[in-house]
Amino acid sequence: MIVNGEAAKQRFLFALSDDYSRRILTATVDQPLNAAELSKNLDIPVTTVYRRIQDLLDASLIATVKSGRTNDGKWYDLYQSLLRRIYVSFEDGEMKIDITLNNQISDRFTRMWTMMSTP
Repeated sequence: MIVNGEAAKQRFLFALSDDYSRRILTATVDQPLNAAELSKNLDIPVTTVYRRIQDLLDASLIATVKSGRTNDGKWYDLYQSLLRRIYVSFEDGEMKIDITLNNQISDRFTRMWTMMSTP
């Protein structure tokens, strides 16, 4: 998939320019995690984790894959990276961003949609 449009490229690169955002993306490639787990595992303040998650959601780099409640009644969301690989190149005077989607997520959403659509 190729990222088109200057605004989309800027949002994408801005999100990737931040160390915390990159660490969150890397941590969520293979498994979904909630904000508390990300904070603990990556040693990032939880408020910072929530801000970066919002930036990554806005840039369409992660997705909420599950929401629920803990045993003590607190709401949580599980987040997973939508990306598997990112290639940035400069060709013919233009910046090109080519991404490979995270198949674990796309497969999960495809299966979920198929189950919902089946009578």
